Amino acid sequence: MKAQSTIEFTFAMVVIMFLVYGMVRVFRWTGMDLAERRWAQDNSMTTLVGTDPASQLNSDVGIAQPMAAVYHGSITNGNNTIP
Repeated sequence: MKAQSTIEFTFAMVVIMFLVYGMVRVFRWTGMDLAERRWAQDNSMTTLVGTDPASQLNSDVGIAQPMAAVYHGSITNGNNTIP
């Protein structure tokens, strides 16, 4: 019985280690995604020329950077009606 409990404890700890490792990877992935989006937004800004605030933005002002953590498919299954 003592060996069985040791094996069960070891198996449980290995599973918990994989879960913690996965959580760290997800947090790192989302943090890097947000940092890359911020970096892209900062690079789209230029210096203010004259008194026109619109001159501060590049031509890609209307293009939003896509988030990697968002599902880009259709979740409505073709049903686009609003109740």
